[in-house]
Amino acid sequence: MIRRCQFIQRFGNGFNFEACCGYSSSVAQLNHRKLVEVSGSQSTKLLQGLFTNDITNLSGSHSALYTHLLNVRGRVMFDNIVYGRGSDNYLIEVDSSLVAKFIKFISMYNIRSQARITVKEEPVFASFIPGSSLLDGGYVDPRLPELGCRHIGTPPDEATPVDVDVYHKHRVRLGVSEGSRDITSGKDFPFQHNLDFLNGVSFSKGCYIGQELTARTHHVGETRKRVVPVSVSGELHVETLPTHISAGKRSAGKLLSVYGDVGLAVLRFPYLDQELSVAGTSVTVVGHKPAWWPAEVK
Repeated sequence: MIRRCQFIQRFGNGFNFEACCGYSSSVAQLNHRKLVEVSGSQSTKLLQGLFTNDITNLSGSHSALYTHLLNVRGRVMFDNIVYGRGSDNYLIEVDSSLVAKFIKFISMYNIRSQARITVKEEPVFASFIPGSSLLDGGYVDPRLPELGCRHIGTPPDEATPVDVDVYHKHRVRLGVSEGSRDITSGKDFPFQHNLDFLNGVSFSKGCYIGQELTARTHHVGETRKRVVPVSVSGELHVETLPTHISAGKRSAGKLLSVYGDVGLAVLRFPYLDQELSVAGTSVTVVGHKPAWWPAEVK
């Protein structure tokens, strides 16, 4: 169990520790996520030159950091959570369908570094309380406190096991994209998936792949569409996703994933809080600005 002072330092005195300690938490095994270990004396240098976030900010052997790995055109290749495991030893959470692609990608840059790259078989679990925050030991999810904690190897004893779709619905309701279900590798831009709002990028670290376009977008550009949660009216076959959504004859964005009455969509800002049509169906969706977005984003 992580100490109370660590929570206050991470989330401030306003965080309700007593109400969110996980005594009625849910836990799901994340079979769509896999772990890759990167270790060796050159591993920090290797990862620092690849990831959007600053690997040196991992404090100690029990911290986690959210990041993306981009291609040279500034498009997202992989979304990752990196777990500190001691000096020059990291576990990297990767979409399970992209593990081979991920290893091949970082291996291209590992010729000189000679870091050791190994696929691990330890399962990943997420513990959370739907509708609230949870900090229940393990690794605090570095994206949002409401996403709870990650656990490697074994789940917390006091949590109630649930199907992974319960986790996905909780995540989607918050408006957080994850993995190949939501992110098209090699095509999507990082700010489209709220990387800058989810503590996933450093604008003060040194160079990394895709930095030029990312920095330029942050300082002088404008992100006109982002991933948001949507309420869904009607039944939709998930096989049709992703699919376009529109306001009349005007394109409003793209629906990425749906779990019951909630989903994720990439929407242009003017179409928030409007009823929109899903292409080729009678289903409608309404996008909402997540409560955790900065107040100045409208």
